[in-house]
Amino acid sequence: MDLGLVDAVAPPKELLSVARQWALDIANFRKPWTVSLYRTDRLEPLAEAREILKFAREQTKKRAPNLHHPLVCLDVVEEGIVSGGFAGLEKVCYLLFKINSW
Repeated sequence: MDLGLVDAVAPPKELLSVARQWALDIANFRKPWTVSLYRTDRLEPLAEAREILKFAREQTKKRAPNLHHPLVCLDVVEEGIVSGGFAGLEKVCYLLFKINSW
């Protein structure tokens, strides 16, 4: 959160309700703040950011080999870094829609 890469942290029992509230806020244009979608001043150079994400994926696979959602979160973060904040936001919205359709 201090680096501006995460907007909220929720305990496991509250994660789904917090995620749904964020999705509603995004759909109603209350979040994210548009300014934050364009901020890149706190990002590492792209090659270094990708190495960090690669390391995070490897650690996630070691620590939680049966969980898929942490890897999906990393994919969303990478999409936002590589293609811009709106692309990351679109991916989040698509995934939330997909989850709610199950």
